[in-house]
Amino acid sequence: MTYIVIGLGNFGIALAERLTKMGHDVIGVDADMQLVEKYKTTISSTICVNLSDSFSLKALPLKDADEVIVTLGENIGQSILIIALLKQCGTEHIVARGISNVHKTILETMGVDDVIMPELYAAEQLAIASESTSIKGAFIATDTDQLIDYIVPNILIDQTLQQADIENQYNLKLVGVKRRIESKNFLQSKSYHYEMAVLDNNFIFQQYDQLLLFGNLKSLSRFEHQVK
Repeated sequence: MTYIVIGLGNFGIALAERLTKMGHDVIGVDADMQLVEKYKTTISSTICVNLSDSFSLKALPLKDADEVIVTLGENIGQSILIIALLKQCGTEHIVARGISNVHKTILETMGVDDVIMPELYAAEQLAIASESTSIKGAFIATDTDQLIDYIVPNILIDQTLQQADIENQYNLKLVGVKRRIESKNFLQSKSYHYEMAVLDNNFIFQQYDQLLLFGNLKSLSRFEHQVK
């Protein structure tokens, strides 16, 4: 897919580089020539344009892009202006970064397909992880449902999947299990990585396993207290 990422700040460049590594064609756009030059080797291509000028934006290959992502956020006025100009150019699929609920509402009113709020998401992730040292990560699916990456509790170690019966015991869906794999580097020092395990009823939980659990907040909280 082809993406145009407008704004090469910290969030914009992280996104552009990640999309490039995933094999997508990414055009990074910014008004700062130093940023354009700095990142021209780490993303597919970069272009320096006046972001407040409709003629400059029209020069971009907007019709060839599957998605245009506006990552500017600090300057709400500039973000709104760029979205308006993109709409005037007939850009179909626009994703934009929002930095407040008011900003998000304005962008949605303007017809932006999706508004992302990375600061809010990062804060929620940190808040969830801070609740327990056993939580290695979390994905917020809805206001009431989450997917968490949870270190296997001692109570489940050496139990089979059938014995643990997580779905009925805790009202949670076990999406998968990440198993720690030991290996050695060229210096013969131990190193570890995780791989997804193949699950069946005879699967036995081991120390260092990480459980991917999906469920509502009440069930996840109840699980946390029951397995301590």
